[in-house]
Amino acid sequence: MTDRPNAHDTLLAATNELTYARGITGTGVDAIAARAGVTKRTLYQHFGSKDRLVAEALSDRSRRALLGLETNARRRAEETGELVILALFDVIENALHTKTKSGCAFINASLEINRPGHAVREAALAHLRAREGLIQQLLSEAGVEDAELAAQVTVLVDGAYAVGGSRRDPAAARHAKAAAAALLASRAVS
Repeated sequence: MTDRPNAHDTLLAATNELTYARGITGTGVDAIAARAGVTKRTLYQHFGSKDRLVAEALSDRSRRALLGLETNARRRAEETGELVILALFDVIENALHTKTKSGCAFINASLEINRPGHAVREAALAHLRAREGLIQQLLSEAGVEDAELAAQVTVLVDGAYAVGGSRRDPAAARHAKAAAAALLASRAVS
């Protein structure tokens, strides 16, 4: 017996793929339904609206992205012997080379849907806050309890995604890593 993804999961995957490639406003429900192999009626039965579908797709993507970011950074740190917080930038650079050539889906979504309280914007911002929480956790594990430094490293992570994606230049993550290393060195973290 073959495990076939259900319509709900297929719609989430199709939505993530298409809205990342084309933008949220540039992707219609017809295209999402066609990519998922379902009818528009099925789409609306599962999600009620395109906004709810996109918000849930972002939330689903967020769980996987955060887990992947942390897992891969820890693995990279084990390989290199460097701090996990710095290995995080290697993971971002690799992602910009491969699957996230257009930068961060969450930054992109928060900029495209810039209406306070909108479900899509809130889902994107929830991910960005969770990523900031991961950065704080990794700094804490390195012995750093400094909210200002965490905010600065968060800006470097977000900037690596934004600049790397907008310029199609994965080296942005390497430059951000160098800046993060300098910040950590200035606080005598090693």
